[in-house]
Amino acid sequence: MHVKKNGFTLLELLVAVIIVGILVLAAVPSMRAPIERSRARNAEFNLLAIYSAQKRHLLSEKTYFVCDQIADPDDRVAAINKNLSIKIDDPYFEYQINSTDAQNTYRAWATRKDGRCRNMSLNVTAANSTVLKDRRCTVW
Repeated sequence: MHVKKNGFTLLELLVAVIIVGILVLAAVPSMRAPIERSRARNAEFNLLAIYSAQKRHLLSEKTYFVCDQIADPDDRVAAINKNLSIKIDDPYFEYQINSTDAQNTYRAWATRKDGRCRNMSLNVTAANSTVLKDRRCTVW
């Protein structure tokens, strides 16, 4: 009498799970660069929003808004959002707006908090709406 076996053995299932795990581990590093690029692109959009809002602030208040006296990064973003009437909500970058040596001008930048490009910055100035990128981060 023959008993017909249906299904897979535990060993076959274990081998299949191990193979899938290896394939996932191989795919994860290739996904990090596009994710980092998208986070940097979001920071660029935020800096361009700051640039536009600073132009409006200059027209209404006759000066640019700066937040160089605020130490806490969360308080800086709250002050930027309130004074420039924009909404920046970015868990990956810290934002800062400082006055520069030239009269009535500013420099705004976003610094990466962690990850592949940690402590590297993107910035924009009153004179130029082009976002300048830290070239040490090769994925931006």
